[in-house]
Amino acid sequence: MKKILAYCCIGLAVSFCPAESFAQFIQEKAVDSTNNAEVEDQRMLLKILDAKSNKPVEADLIIKGLNPRKPVVFSHISDTTLLLKNYRLYTVSAVKEGYMYFAHKFWPDESSEHRETIRLQPLAIGLKTNVQDITFLGDETEVYHKSVPALEELVQFLKINPSVKLMIIGHANGPASEKKNANYYKKGSEKRAESVRDYLIQHGIMPERLATKGAGNTQMVYPDPKTDWETQANRRIEIEIIGL
Repeated sequence: MKKILAYCCIGLAVSFCPAESFAQFIQEKAVDSTNNAEVEDQRMLLKILDAKSNKPVEADLIIKGLNPRKPVVFSHISDTTLLLKNYRLYTVSAVKEGYMYFAHKFWPDESSEHRETIRLQPLAIGLKTNVQDITFLGDETEVYHKSVPALEELVQFLKINPSVKLMIIGHANGPASEKKNANYYKKGSEKRAESVRDYLIQHGIMPERLATKGAGNTQMVYPDPKTDWETQANRRIEIEIIGL
């Protein structure tokens, strides 16, 4: 097993908790200031498995949060140990030939050890997942510049799996109103999906491999969002395999 020690600064404790079926959107977690035994240094034991056989597989691993300036990439890895800091948000992504793109955003467990198991799904038509860290600001349809690392991961996934054809599905946040009806949100979500498609095409993916559609605000994770993180959770991009 490879062992890697990576130190990060402690970020602000602005957190999120998994919404059902949308594990990347995590709710603010309470910090007990009376607890003097708070664990800061943590080990993360990370494993990558085939979801069907439950056997270890090697994949390219991308971790956001270890280095505050850029993602850290590990090539052809099946397990590793990382040294983390508590109360910092991490995203772990994995790409591998023959498997669906994977990403998971999380806060480490509040203990000395956090176990993170990545189960990669063999490619199959109908597989769908959220692409972590592709975000949009307000009513904008252009992807936010901080989304570039996630878009690059998606480019890599498509390049190492050249037979895959994707449906890119855009989602919008917002209740219907007199000024913004369902059609308004549908068009906005379509444009968001098209923005992602355009980026992929500009970076070498053939247009015939990519289709788009907008779900509008019909599938919001939080139908009545009350915080910024709930709003962000509703603005998302999903991918679905529609051809192999």
